[in-house]
Amino acid sequence: MHSIAGKRVYMVSLGCAKNRVDSEKTLYILARNGCTVTNTAENADVILINSCGFTNDARRETVETVLELSRLKEKNPGLKIAVIGCMVEILKEEMAAEMPEIDLLLPLSDASMSEVYSSDNEKRLVQPGAVSAYLKIAEGCANSCSFCSIPLIRGPLKSRPMDEILKEARALKDKGVKEICLVAQDTTRYGADLGIKDGLVKLLANIVKSGPEWIRVMYAYPALVTDDLLKIIAAEPSICPYFDVPFQHINDTILKSMGRRETGDSIKRLVDKIREKVPGAAIRSSFITGFPGEGQKEFKELEKFLDDYMLDHVGIFTFSPEVKTPSYALGDPVPDDEKNERKAILMETQRDVSRELNGQKVGKKFDALVEKYNESESLLTGRLQTQGPEVDGEVILDECEAGPGEIIIIEVTQAMEYDVIGKPASLAAMKSPGI
Repeated sequence: MHSIAGKRVYMVSLGCAKNRVDSEKTLYILARNGCTVTNTAENADVILINSCGFTNDARRETVETVLELSRLKEKNPGLKIAVIGCMVEILKEEMAAEMPEIDLLLPLSDASMSEVYSSDNEKRLVQPGAVSAYLKIAEGCANSCSFCSIPLIRGPLKSRPMDEILKEARALKDKGVKEICLVAQDTTRYGADLGIKDGLVKLLANIVKSGPEWIRVMYAYPALVTDDLLKIIAAEPSICPYFDVPFQHINDTILKSMGRRETGDSIKRLVDKIREKVPGAAIRSSFITGFPGEGQKEFKELEKFLDDYMLDHVGIFTFSPEVKTPSYALGDPVPDDEKNERKAILMETQRDVSRELNGQKVGKKFDALVEKYNESESLLTGRLQTQGPEVDGEVILDECEAGPGEIIIIEVTQAMEYDVIGKPASLAAMKSPGI
């Protein structure tokens, strides 16, 4: 990245939360080397795009972002467009040949990027005033899901040493971060490559001691959600009762073809166990529709599962055949129109579920993290422990004078499809009938 040193840089971070961490580390390194980070693309000398290459949709977003921002070159001919990250790692030559708008391409494996992806680099340029931040605990993946290109892009599992993670957790807390979200491609396998048994449980026990108000675990592999993990989440008030477990499907044949370790029955048992062992817990999951072999029977099985088991938060993705993955040989037999129709049906099912679950919160009290004030809509918003940042709904705070970063008790007064409205519990009580 030596050619960027000393420039004004505007960063766009695409894709997952793990990419966000890489972007923050990149910005820190650039700032240390004399760069000025700007919040507007129009003021930049260099626009730096951290790309995602996980699916066709993600790659399309990267291309569209490059094309949109490159238009600024018309007014600023000296502007440079640089792209880093996962898409560059797998498609650098194609991007160089087909996208002349890009001035610099840096894959993950480029020597100048080594510090960004080093496990001992905890220095990051977190957005000033941020109340929530992601903390990456491992790189790569040891699972063998047939549809996933992450091991090809990021390599095998490489856990960070625990002392380095704890050091970063303390640094984030010192910067005013109230919520730390642990991320990895598979957080539940943390420490396995380091010889640490029950690594995630031990890591959580140590992070609790460092004192962040909220700790959230993301990207947990369902088959590795152990009783000990359930126990520590249930026992520690600072660990959010929140389970982000991508099930991907519910049909046994599809799950086997996906290279998953679960069955439909084991997934259902896990949902029941989470709800039994951690009362009030929220379950987030993601599913793929249109995978080869998914006919109407398999699709209806998935639709019925969402309707019956009423997960709190769900993401639906359409199958994208990824070159060099095992499932690529299966082809792409489900037409895109059919995939998108199935996705729409599943999302409509989940909307109804979410609306019902939110309705059950009305009149109840919860802790809420006040997060931000939206000036354009004059709204103060926050989240419950059961709502993850960016991917789930939020709480619209009414008649609330608390500031970002405060954790307050609110009473939910109204429910919507994905969001709820609430006000400080004392105010809600004063306005209740008979008070």
